[in-house]
Amino acid sequence: MHPFRMAAPLDDVAHLAEIDKGRMLEQMLAFPRQIEEALQKEVTIDGSAESVCLCGMGGSAIGGDILCDYAAAVSEVPIAVVRGLDLPKWVGPETLVLMVSYSGNTWEVNELFERAKATGASIVGVTSGGALQDRCESQGSPVISVPKGLQPRAALGYLLGSAGVALDTVNVLPARRDLGRSTGAVADLMQNLSPGVPTDVNMAKKIAVRLNGRLPVIYAPRTIRSVALRWQTQINENAKMIAFSGEYPEMNHNQIVGWVEGEVRKEMAPIFLRSSSPSGILAERMAVTVGLIKESKIDPLVVELSGRSVLETVLIGIALGDLVSFYLAALRGVDPTPVNSIVELKKRMR
Repeated sequence: MHPFRMAAPLDDVAHLAEIDKGRMLEQMLAFPRQIEEALQKEVTIDGSAESVCLCGMGGSAIGGDILCDYAAAVSEVPIAVVRGLDLPKWVGPETLVLMVSYSGNTWEVNELFERAKATGASIVGVTSGGALQDRCESQGSPVISVPKGLQPRAALGYLLGSAGVALDTVNVLPARRDLGRSTGAVADLMQNLSPGVPTDVNMAKKIAVRLNGRLPVIYAPRTIRSVALRWQTQINENAKMIAFSGEYPEMNHNQIVGWVEGEVRKEMAPIFLRSSSPSGILAERMAVTVGLIKESKIDPLVVELSGRSVLETVLIGIALGDLVSFYLAALRGVDPTPVNSIVELKKRMR
């Protein structure tokens, strides 16, 4: 059988549109344009930023992970992402706290707002409205507004670009310049991965075919770890599949035992994301790990991510993973947009 025969539905553009009732693909393809629009925003921030804390959950927090990967390479200011209810002890008057909630009603973020306020930290909200916008406006904290009507995970470009503008304003990162330089490469990649490009030359479709019916476990080096997390969460939410992510080379010290010595099902799919720009010891060690896993009759996938910088590599990796998750949803015949279990969980928590 031809390796891509089972992927015929992925080359049927009308079929893809029929499945994608919530128009998730359209929102995904807008990722670079969203960043460009967000970079045009302006915000006035009082105070300094000797440290940065970004508070968010789910799709609203992934922009913070991207900025952390980026900042580690270019900034001397430490940045932490908080997904929960506890601020780091070091948050204080010299800290910039970014409160990111697409809906504005994320209860964890609104709880953290009050705690951050008590520390004297500078607070900036990034939201489309809701309780967070009300809090910011009533307490004199600046707000960067993003458009309404999207799934939070589909508004990543707006949330990332807006948070980048805030960090650029306080001279933590040259985000306007560096994000702006990367959007062209991301747009070109997404064009090459669009539904009209056949499976045999479409990397996202080929990866989706390989992962269909399997349980993906995505690994990436610390420099681009946000990409592995985004792949995981997009496969979770869009394809409605269980998936996990981890970090390389940390997995060499624990999870490798399970892969090589455990009773791993054939359905498990280890994926190694690798930046094509750095070489040397990390690339060599990853090749050793992949080889050892292959000897255990498991078929790992190594994905090379291009990019002229860490930031561009991260954005390219995220664009690729988003489209992989869309094509996985199509192969499974599910609309990628609804997340009924999350809606039900929030309803019960209220």
